[in-house]
Amino acid sequence: MDLIEIGKNILKKINSLGYDAYIVGGAVRDFILQKEIHDLDLTTNMPLSLLSEHFTIKENGSDYESVTIVMENYSFEITHFRRDIEYTDHRHPKVELVDNFFIDSTRRDFTINALAMDSTGEILDFHDGLKDLQDKVIKTIGDPFLRFTEDALRILRGLYFASKLDFEIESNTLFAMVDKKELLATLSKERLYQYFIKILYADTDRGIRYINELNLFQYIPKFKRWLNLVDKNMKQEDLIYYYYLHKHDYPMSPTKEQVKISNILDTLLKTDDSYTLYKNKDYYFKFKDILRHFGCDIIGRDKKIEAFPILSDKDLSLSKEEIASYFDGKDKALAIENVLRAILNNELENDKEAIKKFILK
Repeated sequence: MDLIEIGKNILKKINSLGYDAYIVGGAVRDFILQKEIHDLDLTTNMPLSLLSEHFTIKENGSDYESVTIVMENYSFEITHFRRDIEYTDHRHPKVELVDNFFIDSTRRDFTINALAMDSTGEILDFHDGLKDLQDKVIKTIGDPFLRFTEDALRILRGLYFASKLDFEIESNTLFAMVDKKELLATLSKERLYQYFIKILYADTDRGIRYINELNLFQYIPKFKRWLNLVDKNMKQEDLIYYYYLHKHDYPMSPTKEQVKISNILDTLLKTDDSYTLYKNKDYYFKFKDILRHFGCDIIGRDKKIEAFPILSDKDLSLSKEEIASYFDGKDKALAIENVLRAILNNELENDKEAIKKFILK
C-alpha cells in the first residue's frame, strides 16, 4: 500500500469520528504531477489531544499544534487547521486554530502547495492551483509583496520549486521577490544553507538563473559568492570546504569537525611534508577531488604515500608505547613524532634496535 492510500485511511478514520481531515501540500502537488512521493502531511480540525486515543502518536511540535501519526511503519505529520495572525522577524507567525480548511489554505505560500485531497481522493482547490500546475507557474496566494514580507523564506521556496519543477515564476510574484530580496538577510544561515542546497541540487538550474539574472542574493553576499564557486558535480557535504579554501571564511557557522577538516585541507595544500601527509592520509584520500581542484599534485602525492616505509603507527617495530616509555611529559609525543618523521624520510630504518639507538642518542 502506498503513502497516499495509507494517508487516506487515516483521513477516513478521522472522518468517522466526526472531523474533517485532508492530505495537503507537496504530496498532493506531486501526486497530480505523477512524481514520486516520499512523505505527506495531513491537516484536520480534530483536537490533536484526541488523536492519541485512536492512533499511535509522537509529539513533535506542540507550539505549532502539530504531532506525528505512526502507521504501518510510516510517519505522517498532522497539524490542526490554523491561520497566521501576525509574523515576527519576517519568518515566524503567531497562529490561531480554526475549524475551516479554506481559512487554513489561505496562509500557505504558493497556489500549487495549497491543494488538498480528501479521503475519497477528491482534490480541493481554492486558489487555482490546478490551473497553475497545468500552466507550470509558481504564484503566491494573495499579495506576493505581503507574503514575502511575512516570511522571507518563501522567496527561497519559490526559487526551489521553480528549480525542482522547472516552472516559471509568475511575473508579479517574481517582481515581489526582487523588491523584497533584502529580507533574505534576516534569515538564519542554517535556513539559507538548507535552501541553497535544495536550489543547487534541484533537477534544473531555473532557480539559479533567476538568482543570477535578478541579483536576488545581493544582500546575502557569502551565498552569492558561494553560488559562483560550486556546481552539482561537487558533493553536498564538501561545499563548505570549497568555500573555505577559496575564501578562508565560512558562509555559515561551521561545526568543530568542519573547522578541523578545513584546516587539514588547507595544510595539505600548502605542504607535501611526508609526516603531514602520513598523519592526514585518510583525509587526503577522502577529499582528493577538492585538493585536485585547487592544484594539488595528486600523482606526486599518491606516489609518495605508496613509497612510505610504514602504512600506520602499528607498523612501527618499536611501538609508540615503548618509545614513550623512555620519556616524560610532552617529550613523549615529540619523540614519537621524531621517529615517524625520520622513518618516513628514509633517515631511519624501521628496526627495533635502530629506533632505540635513535631515541637514546
